Amino acid sequence: SKKDLVPLVLVGTSAMMLTTHANTEYKTFADVVAAAKAKKNVSYGSIGNGSLAHLAMSLLGKSGGMEFNHVPFKGGGPLMNDAIAGHIPLSMATVFLNKPHIDSKRLRPLAVTSAKRVAEFPDVPTIAEAGFAGFEAPAWWALLASSKTPPDIIKRMNEELNKALANPDVSKRLVAQGIEISGGSVEKAKTFIDGQIDTWAKVVRDNGIKPD
Repeated sequence: SKKDLVPLVLVGTSAMMLTTHANTEYKTFADVVAAAKAKKNVSYGSIGNGSLAHLAMSLLGKSGGMEFNHVPFKGGGPLMNDAIAGHIPLSMATVFLNKPHIDSKRLRPLAVTSAKRVAEFPDVPTIAEAGFAGFEAPAWWALLASSKTPPDIIKRMNEELNKALANPDVSKRLVAQGIEISGGSVEKAKTFIDGQIDTWAKVVRDNGIKPD
């Protein structure tokens, strides 16, 4: 819970991406919206119940009067296997998971969940600019410690972690995984994480979502 852990640093964030199998009728994100509004049993896969992708699609459905049928998978590997085989028409996953299959033309990217477009896919619109102003659902990574950790140790660990994130070898590896590096103070991390927890806790309540 929030009380037991304290953030050391926000490592970074990444867009998630809604993709479709190359052979589906969904050519654009607008096609998906139209089908979901018409209640055409629009199914999408995610890495599991209560995952950020599941929450993001639930929020999108609620805010747009759309119905989506969620198909939870046990992780990214099984999700991508079914997505590229065409067993599931849509999937929501990180850019990193999707990228090889977009490059091989088996998946078509439709939209990203970040506030701004992803540098590697400049033609793919954000959900916000595709008609859902203010929509943002980044995947994120942070390092946490026990809240019993002395403040001076937390401060020192934050400084060391920021040095590590500034190291070109480390940053190159993270960027290669589609992560936009954040770094910064413990307060920055806390503000971001608290905001995320509050946003998604409300989505969980509003949609009666139960994690696996």
